[in-house]
Amino acid sequence: MRLQVTYVLDKGALPVDYRRGFASLLKEAIKQANPVCYERFYSRVHVLKPFTFSVFFPGLKGHENNHFTVGSKAILYFATSSPEICTAVCNGILYKRKFPLFENTALLQNVFLKPRIMITQKKMMFKTMSPVLVNTKGNPDWYLLPGDEGFREGLGFAVREVCRAFLDLPEGKVEFEPISIRRKVVRHYNMNMQGFTGIFELQGDPQVLNLIYQVGLGVRRSQGFGMLEVVPMAYRETSSTEETTHE
Repeated sequence: MRLQVTYVLDKGALPVDYRRGFASLLKEAIKQANPVCYERFYSRVHVLKPFTFSVFFPGLKGHENNHFTVGSKAILYFATSSPEICTAVCNGILYKRKFPLFENTALLQNVFLKPRIMITQKKMMFKTMSPVLVNTKGNPDWYLLPGDEGFREGLGFAVREVCRAFLDLPEGKVEFEPISIRRKVVRHYNMNMQGFTGIFELQGDPQVLNLIYQVGLGVRRSQGFGMLEVVPMAYRETSSTEETTHE
């Protein structure tokens, strides 16, 4: 399930680590609409959450002094495998239409449910909507890129974790094939984190591919990383639109 939420911003700038602000917005929406659901996922640390998100700034013009010049609009894309969470987020956002965002204010313009896409093939091409982060269990603060030693093991562990949690499938796995990938360093919670963006293929059981499409790929998914969209198999290059309007 996917939501597209459009906000009008009171000011045209946001910190470079803006993701934590939108993560707080989603957390507050769930808390307002469904306290039981909120307690289940936020009462303890390190609880896997069945959702991901990304933020798109149509008027993005660059950054200065640790702030992005984002313009007057922000579009929040939200994806989840849980109808309960989708309902809570939607209702909570509608209940609290104005949200403080650092020194800015986000005013709700509209929200709608996007058409559902079901993956039935065992191989699918994806494009990133937000950077993918992959780490290893032994060094969680170091993030790996495709081709790095330990990348496939780290990606496999992240996939198995979400499959265990949300599919009750202990051996869920995928094969990763990069097509057009580039390194992306982002600032998040006062840390520089390297991830990757672009296009790649995943091969695996369709139910695993569907789950990844719904909850994201890699780690820190509920903090605004790892959100994907399905692209046609013939598509081979990252669009210029993403390069200029997605941080």
